[in-house]
Amino acid sequence: MSILRELKRRSVLRMALLYIVAAWLIMQVTEVLITLAHLPHWIGPTIIWLLVIGFPISLIFSWFYELTPEGISLEKDVDPEQAITYVTGRRLDFIVISMLIAAVILFAYDKWWIGGPPEKSIAVLPFTNMSDDPGQEYFSDGISEELLNLLAKIPELTVISRSSAFSFKDKSLTIPEIARRLNVAHVIEGSVRKAGNQVRITAQLIEASTDKHLWSETYDRELKNIFAVQDEISVAIVGALKEHLGLQLEVAPRVVAAANTEAHEAYLRGRFLVVQRTRTTIDGAVREFEKAISLDPDYAIAHAELATAILLQRIHGPLTGAEAIAKAAPHAEQAMALDPTLAEAHAATGFLLANQANFEEALTHYRQAIQINPNNSIVYSRMADILGENLGHYKETFAMKEMALRLNPLSILALGDYVGALIERNRLAEADRELEKLAVIAPAQYEHWRAFRTSLGGKWANQTLGDLDRLRIDPESKRFRNGLTWVFASIGLEKEVFAISDVPPPFVLTLLGKPEDAVTVAQARFAGTPTSLGARRDLGMSLAGIGNYARARPFLEEMWQSSGGRITRFGWFYVDTAAALIAIRRDAGDAAEVGELLASMRDNVRRLHEAGIIMNSTWFSPDYDEGLAAYLAGEHERGLALIAKASEDGFFIMQRAAYLQALYDDPGFAPIWASQEARQARERKRFLDIVCTDNPYAAVWQPAEGTCEKFAGEGGN
Repeated sequence: MSILRELKRRSVLRMALLYIVAAWLIMQVTEVLITLAHLPHWIGPTIIWLLVIGFPISLIFSWFYELTPEGISLEKDVDPEQAITYVTGRRLDFIVISMLIAAVILFAYDKWWIGGPPEKSIAVLPFTNMSDDPGQEYFSDGISEELLNLLAKIPELTVISRSSAFSFKDKSLTIPEIARRLNVAHVIEGSVRKAGNQVRITAQLIEASTDKHLWSETYDRELKNIFAVQDEISVAIVGALKEHLGLQLEVAPRVVAAANTEAHEAYLRGRFLVVQRTRTTIDGAVREFEKAISLDPDYAIAHAELATAILLQRIHGPLTGAEAIAKAAPHAEQAMALDPTLAEAHAATGFLLANQANFEEALTHYRQAIQINPNNSIVYSRMADILGENLGHYKETFAMKEMALRLNPLSILALGDYVGALIERNRLAEADRELEKLAVIAPAQYEHWRAFRTSLGGKWANQTLGDLDRLRIDPESKRFRNGLTWVFASIGLEKEVFAISDVPPPFVLTLLGKPEDAVTVAQARFAGTPTSLGARRDLGMSLAGIGNYARARPFLEEMWQSSGGRITRFGWFYVDTAAALIAIRRDAGDAAEVGELLASMRDNVRRLHEAGIIMNSTWFSPDYDEGLAAYLAGEHERGLALIAKASEDGFFIMQRAAYLQALYDDPGFAPIWASQEARQARERKRFLDIVCTDNPYAAVWQPAEGTCEKFAGEGGN
């Protein structure tokens, strides 16, 4: 007992408790820092071992040493009358209590304050195919997807989208773990056994927190009654949900029936293929939807899905934009004519109108689709694209992106969009947390967004290296290769641009100081697709870039009218387009018509600020947009100050356009340009230091011939 009393007197026990609590807090902070700063993962285990080693040392120290008014002394040398062990003990008590409070707060925040799943939330997992034929998987997937779509029409209920729920297919995870990852309170799982004309469907409703079955049923039916059995299941599940969650729904949603089961099975095969989003599967989906329609010409949902699949062939398949629109339009129209209450019909019509640049009308149909099916994450994502990039409703855009991610938490597109939205609002800690999720489900997209995140502040080489990392993961992606043209141009690597793309976009050619070549490429694209707004705008901007204002004006005036007099960040009419049209009007003696353009530029900046978009990046800067508007309005000093700030923060300023020549000639712009050239040289050297010594991307990309030799001649390592 004397030893215990002595341990207490010397505060050894207090020190042990203090050390344990402090070590736990240190590990929590370390975990966060490793995630946010992308530190090597060996740091965590190393700190653990250091803390383990330090524990006995701290106890030995507290046994042999004592704190006195003169400092730390050996306990045996301290006069008992001068000892302040009681005071030291009280201080340690205060520190221990404070750190325990901090630990409790951190633990509570991690477990509860971040927020549990909404009570009225559910995920429908892919039903297991119990048939002898593995090829019947499309049927079991289709049954669960249609059940999901029925539940998604319940306004009170949050239903996780197909792509997130189905991502756990064939993975050995428990229901509570899946529910945690999807942030839902309930899960539906089941199985389907199809044999000839008979089908057995088993479905179970599970409370995720307890893994308790709230409802379970097995249905044995003939295949010709498949729609009736789906209705039975949905009625039963809705009844169970009403009992446990207090849903106010009077009537369960009904399945959209086909005239015959063959048409329905073709439709299910089409849905099974279209969600895989490859050229082969999109083409296969088109054929299956066409077959469904041939068997049942009045099958509205098949018409709607066919229209959407054809429009996706513009991205994943062989069709041009004009071809896809022409082929898709009759089916979108037919779907609306057959069933104007069908959410998929409105979604397909909205998608068609968006491809035709009829954005306001597209939004009307998208909103109608959401009213019918409030859990359609894809529609929310498409609305976000229109609202942000084409109409400039930036605040509303962010809400759409949040909703899309909430309904589809494992969507690569939704997660990437959300990360970008957080970064541009300078909410970097949140963006880093979301980035870690992207690293698990989509390594290639993670590398791109991580590169964007780390390129802030003018670290342009980081974007280049990150996009090469993305290419290394998916070397066959043409889109990834094309994206590298921009980043190579930003660090002044002309040979690399042409090595990775035979025909770089006009904008990239302008960045490289080749405005005449930009016009040539833009003219060729315009000749191939003369009705394309994108091709018309690019030609107008390229012509304005070389000072050919007379030819450029009709195209840019058309863009101004098409935009509805509104400037947006990346839509049909953006800040540089406005600057070009201002120069054109002034050159033609129409200075009085410049005011509306300047007012729209300022309005765009106002909307950006209201939405919290403040971050300057390589290709976009609210400060530059505001500064350019001020400069063109005659506020030269203020404009140059804002442009200088944008440049200091890493925005890349183009100096190859005739319509901005007055800015370039201003003496106040010279130091801004000199600073950018110095940064470009530094970033180019930083990039070439890596790829010209031990190129980690050799399997998918090599520097152009002569690049490294020239770099070495300029003093590179």
